[in-house]
Amino acid sequence: MSIIIPVYNNDRFVEKCIRSVVEQTYNNLQIIIVNDGSTDGSYDIIKRLAEEDCRIDVINQENKGVSAARNAGLEHAKGDYLTFVDGDDYISSDYIYNLMQCALENHAEMVITGLTMVRLDESVVRRIIPGEYIRFEHEEWTFRLSAVAAHMYETELWRRHNVRFHEGERGEDMPVSLFFSGICERISILQKADYYYVQHEESAMHSFKKQDKSFLPYNALESTIVCLKNVGVRNSKDFHELFVLRIMASMINIAKGATKEEIRDLSEYIHRIIAEYYPECGKNPYTRINSGLDIPFMQRVAVKVLISADKRGVLFSLLKFMCR
Repeated sequence: MSIIIPVYNNDRFVEKCIRSVVEQTYNNLQIIIVNDGSTDGSYDIIKRLAEEDCRIDVINQENKGVSAARNAGLEHAKGDYLTFVDGDDYISSDYIYNLMQCALENHAEMVITGLTMVRLDESVVRRIIPGEYIRFEHEEWTFRLSAVAAHMYETELWRRHNVRFHEGERGEDMPVSLFFSGICERISILQKADYYYVQHEESAMHSFKKQDKSFLPYNALESTIVCLKNVGVRNSKDFHELFVLRIMASMINIAKGATKEEIRDLSEYIHRIIAEYYPECGKNPYTRINSGLDIPFMQRVAVKVLISADKRGVLFSLLKFMCR
């Protein structure tokens, strides 16, 4: 089992993160830590802990971003399965054992589990525990939990399809999760929330919202769509389409505070993706507000509004109102 940990200036958190991985009850681990050009004390902490545990492999590189760091880790992954832990998060002691048990018992290509959002003092903000996954009927949790840190994968799938994170854009998890949700025929759910996502000002969720909106995952999403059309979506095509629409609805939410030019770019991008790849998405039964899927009401509304606004030619006007 390979665990990839990208680290950039996480000296306040990284020791807790690494120790939570080292102390797993499942100990047949390859722990790959990618120091992505940290300028604080992160590398000194990583080096010290690596000297204590021979299972830790350390990769040093100049700062290129989390996607490049994860890609560097993927090149060195040797385990039959792999997962990711961010350098400011931590996991419970049985996290990997439970993932492996679920994968082996169900012969799963991918396991989706939940996460717990916590504050710096470890108080719980929110727990997200996934519901059922039924192929062709209930696949919604593949996009309701699209963070790769909440997934475990067969490593061979990444090699066979040469899957990598798109560098230079944010929201890098969503297109990768979209790809695997389309090609994995054996997906299992682990109904636990033993990954602890630490909420702080430098965490991914907060920093993402502060980014230049031109770094939204435009290229990554479209290249994933094209790749899936070439290799073939093996699960529900309606759910695949819904996943894409959910990603674009998420882009709108993230674009709050964007400039008029950025909003125009986003509206033109969404219109083109729908027109080129999903012109009949309005007929998708899962885009109905009363679809019966395990999706929060406002997320169902967001997709329906996006489709309607694009069809009526008022998407740019809607986005200007929503993103102000």
